[in-house]
Amino acid sequence: MPMLRRFGIYMVLLWVAAVQAAVYTPSSVPDPKVQGQGFYVSNPDAILADSDVVWLNTCAQKLDAATHVELCIVALQSIGESEAFDFAYELFQRWGIGRKNQNAGVLMLFVEQSHDIRIMTGVGIEGVLPDARCSQIIHDDMIPAFRAGDYGGGLCLGALRIYEICTDGNVPEELLAIRSVTNRGKYGSSDDDESWLGFVVLLVIILVILFVLWTPSGTSGRGRSGGSSGGSGPIIFFGGGGGGGFSGGGGSWGGGSTFGGGAGGKW
Repeated sequence: MPMLRRFGIYMVLLWVAAVQAAVYTPSSVPDPKVQGQGFYVSNPDAILADSDVVWLNTCAQKLDAATHVELCIVALQSIGESEAFDFAYELFQRWGIGRKNQNAGVLMLFVEQSHDIRIMTGVGIEGVLPDARCSQIIHDDMIPAFRAGDYGGGLCLGALRIYEICTDGNVPEELLAIRSVTNRGKYGSSDDDESWLGFVVLLVIILVILFVLWTPSGTSGRGRSGGSSGGSGPIIFFGGGGGGGFSGGGGSWGGGSTFGGGAGGKW
């Protein structure tokens, strides 16, 4: 019975930690530029598949190189009681999305729990992406995919539409492959790779739980992991996957600003 009680407490603590970790404020959202200048996607809760993150980063990189428009994509589990507009506005200003002298930044904020999608534009790109055009992208391209449960597809289609508008339709062939959902996988790991990775993660979790359950309660000192007299218990990381990890180097946004232009919607 004590072992079952400990197991129950352990699982409750894991659940509480996961719930707490999933609620963000603008100051706690991981900045993708910490990973390097070529990163534009923040996906801390692994809402998006690796292949979608790679495609979105590729799309944003090519858009930046072709037009100097900085496109940022943020996918979060929850922002608590915050309004999506206020959250997106503060995050945009905090990071300074878009080059300072051009202010041609675009933020796409996706919040799974509240079913919010928001496109916010910088001051210098409102003429190219007016509010009505942003609303059309959201309702015609993104929301139908979200309602079908394809969150990655909806964000990729929205990014593709923004690319098309900013470049007058001059889109590289490799980006147009997003029109076929089956082709998205070629930009990231294959289904077999993802299945294998999932198996490894599950195995590690099982081993950690078994280690905690089977550690003798009377062991003390250095011989016991997580004991009060030495060492620390197993560390559990939540999130990651497609957005986690750091490749070094670092980077920064351009220092742009917004007046709050764009549009939002719910699915």
